[in-house]
Amino acid sequence: MTTTQRTILGIYAAIIAIWPVRFFVLRWILGKTRYLSPDSPSIDAADAPLVTAIIPAKDEEAVLAGCLASVCAQRYPRLEVVVINDRSADRTGAIAAEFAARDPRVTVLNNEEPPPAGWTGKTAVLDRAKDHARGDWLWFLDADTEHAPPFLGVMMEHARSQRAALVSLLPELRCETFWEQLVQPLGGIVLMQSYPLDRVNDDRSTLAFANGQSILVERAAYDEAGGHAAVRDRFVEDIGLAEKVKGLGRPIRTVMVRGLVTCRMYASLSQQVRGWSRILYDALGRSPWRLGLRLLDPLVFCQSGHVAFLAAIGLLLRGGAGPFAWWLLGMSLLHHAFMYAVFRLIYEASVPGSRYAALFPLGNLVTDYILAKSIRMCWTGRVDWRGTSYAGTSAGRPGRPGARAGIRG
Repeated sequence: MTTTQRTILGIYAAIIAIWPVRFFVLRWILGKTRYLSPDSPSIDAADAPLVTAIIPAKDEEAVLAGCLASVCAQRYPRLEVVVINDRSADRTGAIAAEFAARDPRVTVLNNEEPPPAGWTGKTAVLDRAKDHARGDWLWFLDADTEHAPPFLGVMMEHARSQRAALVSLLPELRCETFWEQLVQPLGGIVLMQSYPLDRVNDDRSTLAFANGQSILVERAAYDEAGGHAAVRDRFVEDIGLAEKVKGLGRPIRTVMVRGLVTCRMYASLSQQVRGWSRILYDALGRSPWRLGLRLLDPLVFCQSGHVAFLAAIGLLLRGGAGPFAWWLLGMSLLHHAFMYAVFRLIYEASVPGSRYAALFPLGNLVTDYILAKSIRMCWTGRVDWRGTSYAGTSAGRPGRPGARAGIRG
């Protein structure tokens, strides 16, 4: 082998060596991670404060009934529910009205106007919904979630035991299609690399995170933090709200759960690309440099294995490559074995029983494209989401001029 070939193999060996380290670190993290389950301690009924569940819903006819059924079935004794039908063009409003007719705890608000300048659609309706909430705690949840009956009692007890002003969770993902099972866990791991839970849950750290799929926040802390008006221009308003609450010196907690919550985020590949690019764009500070570093990681440590494998096969098919091609082939196979072990853990943590972990190279390519799309958003400042276009977001002021959105009951 030539000196250049030895150098290439040496660099490649260093890249491969990172994967056993990642495997054991991830095994250690998952091993010490605390999960809440239906069997976890639940708050006593005598101590239960009033909770207001607030559900924004825009064109959610496919999932809203399941979400509302699970919320109304909570065993928690003191609960009211506010559903905001936000400019829906389907049966979302009718489904919400049917639940309100059957359950006096449910109130439906109808919003018919686009968000005002400087607001995202979700933050605008959530800000107005707070005026209809009487609860000592606010439970913000997405319409694509379903919660087991013990959920609210378990989470309230977790907040009490941790003396936390805000608690959220990482749910189990409901992935019903090939692309969901392949891409969703990888989008989540890119996000959590920037928000490790041990730092998020450390009161000495300034790092804050919350998952808007299901957040419980004490009303007093919410108001003191400025509510959703303080994060009006954020596409990940959940992280923004957590930052505001933790900035007050109030503890926040994010926990993983099993058997308590499931969520189906995006059904199609195009929805996943649009949704995750929007999330990562805002969650990583709308910074092309931070996003670029996230993209550099898979390019160097994952795609290098695919390139090495294809290069080795090409050299062997051409003949005359000598021992370099065989070394490259063997190292690339070892690289893929190590990567599979790590990605198997990632898929199993997000989608238990996933059948597609072995196809992680294809998932890698999709997440690369998502990150590239997020970087492009930083330069264009344009985000299209749920029928609304937001311009100038790179300056931190999304939205276009428009009338102040109105809500009527």
